[in-house]
Amino acid sequence: MGKRVNFSDSNLELHEITQHHTETENALKEYYGVDGKREFLPVKFIGYSAEEVFIEFRSRIEELEKTSSLTLLSSLEAKLRIDYLKRCYQKGKDGLSKDFRAIHKQKYHRASLEEDILETWKKHYPEKKWLISELLGALKYRHWLAHGRYWEPKLGRKYDYSYIYSLIEQAYKNLPLKS
Repeated sequence: MGKRVNFSDSNLELHEITQHHTETENALKEYYGVDGKREFLPVKFIGYSAEEVFIEFRSRIEELEKTSSLTLLSSLEAKLRIDYLKRCYQKGKDGLSKDFRAIHKQKYHRASLEEDILETWKKHYPEKKWLISELLGALKYRHWLAHGRYWEPKLGRKYDYSYIYSLIEQAYKNLPLKS
């Protein structure tokens, strides 16, 4: 097999991403005075109506949701790729590990997340097919986010931070990942 990938241990855990998201959302609420505890808004808002301040606040929250969703999905990819590589390196006897090693012989660490890794999971865990299919759909959303959102995506559903978080939480609970 090819060279081993040195894991950086820099990938974020779900709770770290959630904490960052929540703290940033709270900071935006305070900055825009949404919580009603602030007497004066920053100078930037001179001339803004209350509605304009709120519209801008909502825009910032929507952007935060997109960037946090991208981070969540990137973290999921790291978990799945680490699992794939660990199964290859540890030479497990289970069918999933054997199939991963066959892929690794040809593609090494360049296996496609969707076509190789997740489709192999689907083959070995057919009872989790619904979950893996949902992850594949969410990864299309991630591609759209990561590549600048320049096209109109055909996603089949609306994705938001809460849905992405719940989906990934379900994946971590229901898939026996080695990462």
